[in-house]
Amino acid sequence: MNIFILEDDLMQQQRLEQLIKEILSEYKWFPRLISTTAQPQRLLKKAEKAQGKSIYFLDIEIKNEKKNGLEVAQDIRKFDPYGMIVFVTTHFEFAPHTYKYKVSALDFINKENDEIVIKSQVTECMALLFNPGNQLVSDEAFIFENKHSHFQIPFSNILYFETSSISHKIRLIGKTKIIEFYATLDEIEQLDSRFFKCHRSFVINLSNVESINRSENIVAFENNHTCLISRRKVKKAIYLIDGS
Repeated sequence: MNIFILEDDLMQQQRLEQLIKEILSEYKWFPRLISTTAQPQRLLKKAEKAQGKSIYFLDIEIKNEKKNGLEVAQDIRKFDPYGMIVFVTTHFEFAPHTYKYKVSALDFINKENDEIVIKSQVTECMALLFNPGNQLVSDEAFIFENKHSHFQIPFSNILYFETSSISHKIRLIGKTKIIEFYATLDEIEQLDSRFFKCHRSFVINLSNVESINRSENIVAFENNHTCLISRRKVKKAIYLIDGS
């Protein structure tokens, strides 16, 4: 899950980014990436390489840039036809132009609205990304199904996933059970924003991490469960857990 912000006003940029981080912390949503910039080309370059679903908060008028927000949205559609595009602007007269540009905007948010109203709109948009169906309360059951396996387990029970000694199999390590099944760690990481691939052999459930030992590169969970974390992934994991 990725969040992109395009805003040329520094104060507005910081305001929106802080608001989004507050919402992420409140709902325990864990994005893969938050990218904020005033430069359309920088956003497009990062977004094109991003993995997973994305939501884009775009200002329509960008000073000193050839592309406006509508044109940036058009470029996004070339490589991300299903990404969620939200225009954050004071220029609601541009709303009809989204049909002309064929960018399928999810919403228009007025910068001049009350903070409570803006937060409500942003939350509703992000809920569609992190909880399909716009359910603001996360479904607590993790359901996995493919041609080899079908099971469900509460998210609160999942500590981490690890590679198995059997080729193409991985193992779910839970608080009360262990489940071995055919899948890849990359596939698992894409299934929920709480899952983070911290090492080539492990995907952790961020919401159940108790601590990260930087010196030994170890992630700790309850009941003395631990797994490895790559040194280069430590900073990102802490960032996601803290939501800041």
